[in-house]
Amino acid sequence: MKMSKEKNVDAYVRSLAPGKRTLVQKLRRVVAAEAPHLVEVMKWGNVCWVGEGNVCLVHVEDNHLDFGFFRGTSIPDPDRILVGKGKFLRMVKVRKAADIRPGPLAGIIASAVALDRGQSRRAHVAAQPS
Repeated sequence: MKMSKEKNVDAYVRSLAPGKRTLVQKLRRVVAAEAPHLVEVMKWGNVCWVGEGNVCLVHVEDNHLDFGFFRGTSIPDPDRILVGKGKFLRMVKVRKAADIRPGPLAGIIASAVALDRGQSRRAHVAAQPS
């Protein structure tokens, strides 16, 4: 699927085919429940959630969604739901609603948020004069 040029998250989600729209809406609810402070924006044609930095995104493919985590290689994954081979990014492949498992995702989102917050604190402390 081509990346969207849409700048509004709600308009983008409304433009999706009904099945994909339902999955994206479910992911949005999971992120909002687990990390309500994250800001939902459109970046690179995808729905992204941002804290101090980029935390996660949903990318719509033809046959599935990728629910990706920018620092996924640093996130504990005891349920082994993260996949990918990139240097940092890992994702959950979502083909159906049952693939969106709120319990395991809650832990992954919490770890991603902790990494995001830790990164900003280290950068802030390093930038202060001694």
